[in-house]
Amino acid sequence: MASTLTVRLFELLCLTLFVAGLLWVRRTGHPVYAGVYLGSTLLFGFDWIFNSNWLFRVEFDPKFIDVWRMQGVSEPLAMALNYAFYFGAPVLLLVHFRERLDRRFGPRGYLVVFLLGAAALPVFEIPMVRWLKLWHYYQKPGFLLGGVPWSNIWFSGLLTVTCYMGARLAVRWASPARVPAAVGPGTMAAPTPLTFEDRAKGLLVGAASVWGAFYVSLLVQIVWYAVTQPWVPTNKPF
Repeated sequence: MASTLTVRLFELLCLTLFVAGLLWVRRTGHPVYAGVYLGSTLLFGFDWIFNSNWLFRVEFDPKFIDVWRMQGVSEPLAMALNYAFYFGAPVLLLVHFRERLDRRFGPRGYLVVFLLGAAALPVFEIPMVRWLKLWHYYQKPGFLLGGVPWSNIWFSGLLTVTCYMGARLAVRWASPARVPAAVGPGTMAAPTPLTFEDRAKGLLVGAASVWGAFYVSLLVQIVWYAVTQPWVPTNKPF
């Protein structure tokens, strides 16, 4: 297991990156961006499912600060913050610059996003598992790369590209129409302020785009685990 200092530094890094992403989203003033970031922050419910015995079969270092602990199984607060900056912030940056991606890659842009999401997984997670020992996967050695399931690589790509697709649609469907207010001749027109409905629609559609992407991707990954069943015994109750 990791040292207390290592765990606290990781938690501090997660908090710092989460706040940085939150400040950027707030500066954009875009309700859909806020919804995507909120939805990503609340993905720890999916993380709780992912880490169960019938999927990843993960055990976290007990020194983490918990969101909750049930029957001795922890859901660390750092993981909630981690999902926000690992999926929320990068996906929003890709959506923000989607026109550049479209001009550069055309329809292949979705493949580029998939590959970026897949490549990020081993770069981020292998050091956390192999060197820092912040969490541990109970799977057979043949299914692990650097202590991390190699199936997580394509799963990370799938989650990233589906979130990107969903967030793009959310921006198209739920962005408020900032109609310029009527002003006198020669005066700069100011956009109308966002209404409560504008903000609510952006938050709900943005968050739902992320949750929907995770649900669909989870169904795909469940098929993989049902076929392979790569686990080794553990004392985890579920």
